[in-house]
Amino acid sequence: MQAPSGEKLLYLRTPPAPARETLGEIMKYPIPYRKIDKWGFSDPEKSILIDCIYDDVVFPFSEENFNLALVKLSDKICWINTNGKQISPLADNVFPFTQKEISLIIIDKENFNKRQTTENCLFINRFGESVFKIQAITANGFQNDKCIVYFPNNNYGAINSKGEIVVEPKFDNFEAIWNETGRPYFYDRNEKPKKNQGLIKFEKDRYFGFKDIDENVILTANYFFASEYNEGACIVAKNSKKFYHIDIRGQRLYNKEYYFGFNYEYEIAKVVTDMPNVDPFVHTRWGVDYYIPESSKWGFIDKKGNEFWEDD
Repeated sequence: MQAPSGEKLLYLRTPPAPARETLGEIMKYPIPYRKIDKWGFSDPEKSILIDCIYDDVVFPFSEENFNLALVKLSDKICWINTNGKQISPLADNVFPFTQKEISLIIIDKENFNKRQTTENCLFINRFGESVFKIQAITANGFQNDKCIVYFPNNNYGAINSKGEIVVEPKFDNFEAIWNETGRPYFYDRNEKPKKNQGLIKFEKDRYFGFKDIDENVILTANYFFASEYNEGACIVAKNSKKFYHIDIRGQRLYNKEYYFGFNYEYEIAKVVTDMPNVDPFVHTRWGVDYYIPESSKWGFIDKKGNEFWEDD
C-alpha cells in the first residue's frame, strides 16, 4: 500500500481510524499568532482575539498552566488569561504551575548579586493571587514539594508548598542545600499524563518506525527522525530539514515540509517557519541534534496544516 507521499507502509494490523477529537476538529484555546515579529492569539479562522503586541509566546494556553499563557514583553515575562488580561507582574523568571497551583515569580534575576531586596519572589495561583508571602532574595522552584530559597540572612533554606520553612536557612552555598533536599532533578509541574496512542516507536539501523502493542510492525523503520505519538499524530522526517506530521496510519496531515518542529499539544504544533541555510548537526550516536539559528522564525500550525503567522 502506498501513502499519498509515496511512503511504503507495512500493515500487519490495520490501526483504527483516529477519533474525531484527534483530527483537529476541536480547538480548546486561542492559538498563538505571529505578525512579522510580534505575537498575539487568534481563533481557528485566524481572527485575532488578543492583539499581537508580545515579543514571544513562552507557553501557549494549556490545562497544565491552568488555562493561562506565558508571554514575553520587552525582555520580561508574565501570565495572561484567555481574555488577554495580565494576571502577574512582568518579571525576569517565571516557573510553570505545580499541581498545587503555584507559580513562582522571580521579579529581578539580578537581585541575588546586586540589590538584595527581600520581596523579589512571588508565589501566585491561577488568578494572580498570592498563595503565601515570604521574604526572599531569590528562589529555585519546587522540586519534590520543596523550594530552595535564598533568605535575607544570606543563607539557603527550603520551604514547602504552604510556605512553611522545612529546611532552616543555614547553608551558605547552593550545593549544600541541594544535597540536604535530596538532590532532586525534576521540577514539580502540573503535567497531564500522556494517553497510550497504541503505537510504539522502535529503532532499526538508526532509523525509526512504529509497532503495535503486540510487536507487529505498523510503519517500517525508514524515518530519519520520529517523535512519539500524541493526540493521534507525530512529527517525522525522511531527511534533515524535511519535517512533517503523520497520523497513526502513516499518512501525512499536510503536504508542506519544515526545517524543524515539535509534536501537537492541544491541536497545534510549533515549527520553524523559514528555511535557514544551515545544515543541522547529526550526532553519530545520539541521532538528530538540531542546530536552530537564533534568527529562525517560529510559528504554529493546526492539524490541517493551516499556518498561524504572516511575514508581510
